[in-house]
Amino acid sequence: MKSKVVGTVLSLSLALSAFTVYHSESVVHAESLSSIKKKQQENAKKAKDSKSKLEANKESQASLETEITRIDKLSSDTDAKIEKKQADIKQTKTEIATLKEEIAVVQKRIDKRDKLLKERVNSMYESGGAVSYLEVVLGSKDFGDFLDRVLALNMIAEQDRELLEEQKKDKELLEEKMASVEKKLSNLQKAMKDLQVLKEQLKAQMAEKDRLMASLQKEQGHLEAEMHKIENEAEILKSQEEAFKREQERARQQEAARRSSGGAASSAPVIGNGMIIKPAAGAITSPFGNRSSGMHEGIDIAQGGTVPIYAAADGTVIRAEYSSSYGNVVYISHSIAGQQWTTVYAHMSGTPLVSPGQSVSKGTKLGNMGNTGRSHGQHLHFELHKGPWNAGKTNAVNPAAYW
Repeated sequence: MKSKVVGTVLSLSLALSAFTVYHSESVVHAESLSSIKKKQQENAKKAKDSKSKLEANKESQASLETEITRIDKLSSDTDAKIEKKQADIKQTKTEIATLKEEIAVVQKRIDKRDKLLKERVNSMYESGGAVSYLEVVLGSKDFGDFLDRVLALNMIAEQDRELLEEQKKDKELLEEKMASVEKKLSNLQKAMKDLQVLKEQLKAQMAEKDRLMASLQKEQGHLEAEMHKIENEAEILKSQEEAFKREQERARQQEAARRSSGGAASSAPVIGNGMIIKPAAGAITSPFGNRSSGMHEGIDIAQGGTVPIYAAADGTVIRAEYSSSYGNVVYISHSIAGQQWTTVYAHMSGTPLVSPGQSVSKGTKLGNMGNTGRSHGQHLHFELHKGPWNAGKTNAVNPAAYW
């Protein structure tokens, strides 16, 4: 009986323990579900907040791109004005130098005639002329006045009179031109100062642009990966197809001309150094390859001042335009030893000097290095693609390995 009671108590105890464990596990399981559900809710809220921030960030980027476009257009316009003014100043200086040479020639003739005139007047005085040469000279305010006095006194022959009058007119004309050119140069120099002030204002705006881009980059870590997104991919691809057809035809014509002149056919593929030229002077500030923020599918070349950008090889222009990402940009299709290549030249300072469909030779000037589009400081972003260009830039190669 005792053992039976003990067994019953033991059974109850085990059952109670099992219930306690089960209850505890149920509570823990319920708490875990509650915790998971809470975390899910928190994550959903974070995702919603992140999405809102991303949308706000996109709106900020859109607003920034509009501002960048406005600044770039002003900057390009100012650069063009400065370049024109510099050309005008150079031309004016050349005109002044030419006029000075002409003045020197005329002055030499005048001096020669002046000497002859003095000798003749002196001779007339010594032979008993009515008016003293000394009186004529001393009473003259300048050489022009001296000529007037001599001519008025009919002291020289008609032939000399005509010559001296012509020389006087030439001198007056040259002095008038000189004064006009000097005034023009003065006005141009003033205009250059005004434009320099405008340039400083734009420099401040570009600094503000960089600040805004840095702020957006902080919020969206992969901004650099999207730096060169293209707004009109379809149009570029269509233009690329047309350009490459022209490029193939150009290459065929060159090859035919080479063969007809007895030259050897270039059938071997061109690789390595020498295939293209470096498109601009300057240091490589950002090489081809991976960055912390993503892949950099080109190289950046930077240098201060006015830096020309040249076509890296013979080719046909695909596009020459402005985009909010690349700024002023040129795409060129090349056919080299039967292989299609594509080059991209971004962030030019002004409107490209070439147009779509135009054939260009290696070294053709495309424009100048600038800071347009999504750019930090003046530089050229240069891409080389083995094959046709594509938005994913899957066939981009290191350009530095090919020049």
